[in-house]
Amino acid sequence: KPLWPKRTELAAMADSAQSATALEVLKAEGESVRRTLQQEGLIGVRRPIRVKARAATATASQSLSEGEKAIHFVRHGQGFHNLLAELYREMGKTYDVLAKQHDDNNPYCRRELVDVPLTALGRKEAAKLQEVAQEIAPEVVVLSPLCRATQTALIAFAHLVDRQSTKVPFIAHEGCHEISGLYPCDLRRSITEMQREFPAVDYSGISEEDSLWKETRESWKELADRAYDFMLWIRDRPERNIAVATHSAWLNVLCNCVLECADPSLELPFHTGELRSLIISFEDRAA
Repeated sequence: KPLWPKRTELAAMADSAQSATALEVLKAEGESVRRTLQQEGLIGVRRPIRVKARAATATASQSLSEGEKAIHFVRHGQGFHNLLAELYREMGKTYDVLAKQHDDNNPYCRRELVDVPLTALGRKEAAKLQEVAQEIAPEVVVLSPLCRATQTALIAFAHLVDRQSTKVPFIAHEGCHEISGLYPCDLRRSITEMQREFPAVDYSGISEEDSLWKETRESWKELADRAYDFMLWIRDRPERNIAVATHSAWLNVLCNCVLECADPSLELPFHTGELRSLIISFEDRAA
């Protein structure tokens, strides 16, 4: 029996749970992001450390090769901003998902959406991952400090959570925070608030206020550099089996601009509530 489910199986499960509108939004936004990354010359950039990725197909009788790590990337379940984007599309409203200035027609610009939580569907999507989450048994769960990713991690890996404590570390890290700036949905609340709501999470490496926030949108290059730095932080950690709960744009940039994926299907956008297990290796180009 595979230790980690195949990416195709999990993608099919996530796909079957999506509404037709959600799939349209995923396709449109994913194509728009990839087109922009290509236009800005961010795909295929040579970095000092190569970060190579392949689908996790290890079995229980096999072990990781020296220097390899199993990273289980999870996109958060449906948030209220995702729901609003679907409703806008159903109502025929058009908007630029890559807008670099405030736009009243853009659902992600609505000021009511600061650090949005999961919808009821989003919580169900996270809960559907619980069986898989128990099988992969991560040594540490790293999560974006934004509410929707934090909720997803705590629900999906509920077997590792015991009220205000956890059986393995749950570490908040700004490196896997969603692309930041301008959109209120990507503005994190204060750590004081987050600790009150999520006492089991380790916020010790996070500043009180959102240090990434600014009134302009973070550039795609800045996001790619941040994702690369995050992967180097992952490389330097002692754990070899790691879960990461994060976001759509961040994952798009990671898989298209930072990782060298052995299979092009690994570069496709993540559905809400999708888990994708990858074997990651690092190679110093100067060695």
